[in-house]
Amino acid sequence: MRDDISTRIIRTAKAPLAFLAVVACVLALAAPAGAVELHQGWWLQIRNAACAQGPKVLLGDIALPRGEIAPAAWKVLAARPLWTAPDRVGHQTALSRERLLEMLRFYAEDIAGACALPPQIVVQRGGTVIDGIDLNQRIVDFLTSRGTVFNGEIELKDLHGPDYIFLPGDHDRLEIQASGHLQPGRVNLMFEVKSMEGRAARRYAASAFVNVWRALPVPTRPLNRLDALNVSYVQFKRRNLAYFPDAWDGTGGPWRMSKSVGIDQVIRLSDIEPVPVIAKGDKVNLVFEGENLRLQVKAEALSDGGVGQKIQVRNLQSKRKILATVQDAETVLVR
Repeated sequence: MRDDISTRIIRTAKAPLAFLAVVACVLALAAPAGAVELHQGWWLQIRNAACAQGPKVLLGDIALPRGEIAPAAWKVLAARPLWTAPDRVGHQTALSRERLLEMLRFYAEDIAGACALPPQIVVQRGGTVIDGIDLNQRIVDFLTSRGTVFNGEIELKDLHGPDYIFLPGDHDRLEIQASGHLQPGRVNLMFEVKSMEGRAARRYAASAFVNVWRALPVPTRPLNRLDALNVSYVQFKRRNLAYFPDAWDGTGGPWRMSKSVGIDQVIRLSDIEPVPVIAKGDKVNLVFEGENLRLQVKAEALSDGGVGQKIQVRNLQSKRKILATVQDAETVLVR
């Protein structure tokens, strides 16, 4: 998993290509250039995963040229054969950094010092490999293309995914999908390798943290419990919805505070409640309805309640406590 990549994109549509180019350069240059020798103004970045299409691993299969190297010179270098590839298509071999350096010194001693080596390289016979930069690009494209789902200004960070994914055959494809409901915060994704027939061959987990910036309601003065939520005391400020998934959207009501909220704190749905139709202590009509019977007596509400809610009331004649449904501001009903 790539745990060293932090990608930030503030867009609701596709990420700018210039930014992605910068990300690619940063990742490509992550190897310590100072640890390799420049060879006539250029050096080689050895991949951490590669595919060999023939019986021999070629330098061009495993290396990416960096610096100033003439295309014709690289074409010659890229065709240089190295060690023997895995004998069967789809088979893989792995070499540690130390073993890779030994192989390069044996097969390409003249340029081995100009190679920046990964901790390990995995080489597959045939097929294709998708590297981590491409995989992160796919995560970015997938999430930014669904910007309308998040309904805000998107910022992506902490992308985590495989370092590479091998596709066994030329006709295999790689798909990406969300593992659950898309929402601000940590989003879990799944890469799925599918065969030409559409069968799922392998799955790889990935994730990203999605910040969604939106104007959210904050009070301009402290709002105490049971205060009416007066919109004149509320303004909207840019906040990260990833940390306030239950933020009130400013609609509905009338509302009152169910909790105290300080100045500039985001008002959440859990902080408010509908202003009750019936308040504790109100005198109401308690109606008993049966199949052929309807009785009405006076009662006292023992709690607040809105239309359709059940509250406890006290029959003022019998003093009994009864659970009844609020019908309107003056009536509760028992059936």
